[in-house]
Amino acid sequence: MSQPRQDGHPGGGQGLRVLFLHDRLSARGGADRHLLGVLDHLQGRAETLLAVGYDDGSLPPAERPTVGSWVRVKGLERSGLRPRGGRAALVRLERVAAEFAPAVIHINNVMDPALLQRAAELAPTVMTVQDHRLFCPGRGKLTPEGAICTRVMGRRCRECFEDQDYGRRMLELTRERLAALAGMARVLVLSGYMAGELVAAGVGPEKVEVLGPMVHGLAAGGSGGVGEYHLLAGRLVESKGVRVALAAAGLGVGARLVIAGDGPLAEEVARRARASGGRIQYVGWADRRQMARLLAGALSLWLPSLWAEPFGITGLEALSLGRPVVASAVGGVGDWLEHGAGGLLVPPGDAAALAAAARRLEDDRDLARRMGAAGREMVGRRFAAGPLMERLVMLYESLTPSERQR
Repeated sequence: MSQPRQDGHPGGGQGLRVLFLHDRLSARGGADRHLLGVLDHLQGRAETLLAVGYDDGSLPPAERPTVGSWVRVKGLERSGLRPRGGRAALVRLERVAAEFAPAVIHINNVMDPALLQRAAELAPTVMTVQDHRLFCPGRGKLTPEGAICTRVMGRRCRECFEDQDYGRRMLELTRERLAALAGMARVLVLSGYMAGELVAAGVGPEKVEVLGPMVHGLAAGGSGGVGEYHLLAGRLVESKGVRVALAAAGLGVGARLVIAGDGPLAEEVARRARASGGRIQYVGWADRRQMARLLAGALSLWLPSLWAEPFGITGLEALSLGRPVVASAVGGVGDWLEHGAGGLLVPPGDAAALAAAARRLEDDRDLARRMGAAGREMVGRRFAAGPLMERLVMLYESLTPSERQR
């Protein structure tokens, strides 16, 4: 295990020490960006140490100081499916916790049940659950046919797997992950949808709390006008509705579709862009600065997800810059997008409906501006960093022994 490394300004808020556990140091995913925002805004409010399984190199040098102190703890990236190396990972976790002596441990994207259980024994522990892996052993609440699954986890979940033995093992692992939540002092989720899923899976409602995300790392504000293209940004996978967006772009949409991101469908997206005659443009993965520029020039952001989005942080980012969102009515999207206010909701998988919504914004630019302005106002009112961080610090303090004894 490497020694703790100070990459930025020191913490030290009123002696509150919080150890964060995460699978990786990264700027790639929504869960990663959420954690980076939390760490940045906690500097000066608490003394933090981020422990990660590995560094994927995607966090730009300019952003690294905002993370504060961090250390690599090999094994935090474990899924828990294979026992080999599990004991060594536990020893490393115990060592870093003993050295840092946290008042609270905050877990993000650590999925090995043994690590979850041990963390909860070392200090009062909070876990932020940002996806379906604690209550769905399969495809992220998607059926093999691509429809959103409404079942509560049970034996029938094995039907999602062609390899029944693998399905059995994944079901057992998911149950172990879910059981580990019993040791958590509090379970945080980003949306009411996720809270409902956890409660349905058996987590006590008194333990689950919705604490929404903030927009982090994008330039504030946004112009009062609208841009000239539609934007799709994120991981290029089937569940994000990438192929639905590609199909919609060919259904009479006037403005071009700009796609930013990477993932398994990147080559297909690039190929379709080359053959589109300019209707589709692929720009690759975008960092924070590039993402801000892309949103500033967009007429709308598309979020045509097929799976039940736990939240959909990219949509919140677009609204914060005054850009309306066209999104599938799935999962946690309804927590922040009201149809006709900040944008338009469409049925998942319906390319024609997505194209029709895009054309509506093209034909009525005043409507697009009003929706963007309403979205920006909503983000400032409901998802401002200051109040969200005050709630989080109050939660930490309520879990410390000195506070509980008062």
